[in-house]
Amino acid sequence: MGLFDSPWHILIVLLVLVVLFGSAKLPKAAKSMGEAMRIFKKEAQKLHDDDPQQAAQAQVTTQQAAPPQPIPTGQPTAQEQMASLKQQMDALQQQVAPQPEAPGGGAAAPPTQATNQPS
Repeated sequence: MGLFDSPWHILIVLLVLVVLFGSAKLPKAAKSMGEAMRIFKKEAQKLHDDDPQQAAQAQVTTQQAAPPQPIPTGQPTAQEQMASLKQQMDALQQQVAPQPEAPGGGAAAPPTQATNQPS
């Protein structure tokens, strides 16, 4: 059970605050606390709004400072890579394709495996 589950607990805490600080000081304290929270929210919002602007400015300056880099000639282009991959695919398809018929009109017999069975 928490401290503020019952309305009686809240009333007791409020009564203790009034006795300790007086009824005149509590509204002033609440007002100053509210103003402090508003100021804090405004400053946090300014910081949050300033970050994207600073990041955009930083990107612009780094893009201006860095010269464009040429593409290295040692690496293949996309077209060269595609041609190489097509050649590899053709080679694999030829390996998987069925074997041509043997000369003499008959189909080539598949190789048989020798087994070591006692006779």
